[in-house]
Amino acid sequence: MQTSTLSQSSLAPAATGLITFEGARVARSAYSAKYRTLSVRGRLVENVSMPGVGEVLRLPGDGVTINLSGFMVFPGLINAHDHLDFSVFPRMGQGPYPSWREWSTDIHRSEESRIAESLRVPLETRLSFGGIRNLISGVTTVSHHNPFLDQVFRGDFPVHVPHGYGWAHSLAEIHKVVERFVQTPPGWPFILHLAEGTDQASQREFDVLEHLVPLNEHLMLVHCVGLTPAQWETAVNSGTGIVWCPSSNLYTLGKTLAAEQILKLPNVALGTDSPLTAAGDLLDEIRFVHEELGVPARFVYDLVTTKAARLLRLRNGEGNLQTGSKADLIIARDRHHTPAEALIQMSWRDIELVMEQGRITMLSASLAERIPVELKEGMERIFVDGVGRLIRAPVQKLLEQACLSLERTPSIGGRKLALTEANSRPDCGHQPSLERSPIATRNDYFSPEVMNLRDDCH
Repeated sequence: MQTSTLSQSSLAPAATGLITFEGARVARSAYSAKYRTLSVRGRLVENVSMPGVGEVLRLPGDGVTINLSGFMVFPGLINAHDHLDFSVFPRMGQGPYPSWREWSTDIHRSEESRIAESLRVPLETRLSFGGIRNLISGVTTVSHHNPFLDQVFRGDFPVHVPHGYGWAHSLAEIHKVVERFVQTPPGWPFILHLAEGTDQASQREFDVLEHLVPLNEHLMLVHCVGLTPAQWETAVNSGTGIVWCPSSNLYTLGKTLAAEQILKLPNVALGTDSPLTAAGDLLDEIRFVHEELGVPARFVYDLVTTKAARLLRLRNGEGNLQTGSKADLIIARDRHHTPAEALIQMSWRDIELVMEQGRITMLSASLAERIPVELKEGMERIFVDGVGRLIRAPVQKLLEQACLSLERTPSIGGRKLALTEANSRPDCGHQPSLERSPIATRNDYFSPEVMNLRDDCH
């Protein structure tokens, strides 16, 4: 690996001129990828055309051309459910449990010190690492199940976090569900954990919800493991959206939705849930649902592109690569498969470039050599399990902030982070600072999962 191309620099805005990618196959659907020239101007895809046919006319000095021979371009992936603020937490619990309530009670008893240690990391830092965890796995849009924080998610956050959503944690906050549902504009999804358990209490949640709010496409229900066959049929017929988090469900509950159920749903998407219970990142989830649960590759592809975009009410062409769509894309080596077949075999190590809203936000060492210097301004070097990446985030500052609180090497999704290839890192062995920013100490920003939920009315 030539690490010299992964030089650090101060944060700076990405270039907004014309960027032309040529020589690669471009994914047009789960089934099809064609050799195309793809041009990006500002935040949008300006043109996707056959080489030499219908290409954008460019004046001398207008933008740059990048040769992507040997690569395939995919739409940026969409993670339909994550808790970004839990990014530095390790996996916790020894399931299966009857429901998330018993899991929460158990980890607060058995993992108290590790929870306290992770919560010492400032909230903004944990959120940023959550963005990076998604970014390195090719995610460009992630639905965050917690409050939208303008001062964190707008601007230079590593991935796009949609702000147009209503939410409540679960029916444990039943007094908030109706109030927040009514306050959510009609064009926004309302997101709620539901029936995250296999016990009778979890089964009853769907019936309770039916009496609280109308069941329709406005609702995005996460998990739904405890639904009875009759409840499931009602959910399907109502058009209610379902977000599937299978590895998290199996770890916590020992059960998840069957592939046959997922394939019948008109409105469904895939989510990782948080590192507290998930197996890894979105690419890990993709491989898992295909290899272990038997979901066809073409359907998996749609779960993290077009179906996720529809469920989250994204309206800027996310999940597609076409003229006029938002310039969210990822690039990997072309293994001469269909896009769906390629995606189900990928790991985070295969993602060589990520672009979000026309900005290159992540680069591998090898592909960085093909990218003009001006497009890499503002990117910083990080090593993930010893693999170098350039990331558009203040990674050195973030690692230093994490090390003020953690007594271990910072990691995200079980993958160690460092500033050098040799895995040297800032000293994490000293006592953590007691100073905290106001936002980092406010408990109302923490989901009930990491607060003590012995009282269901938290």
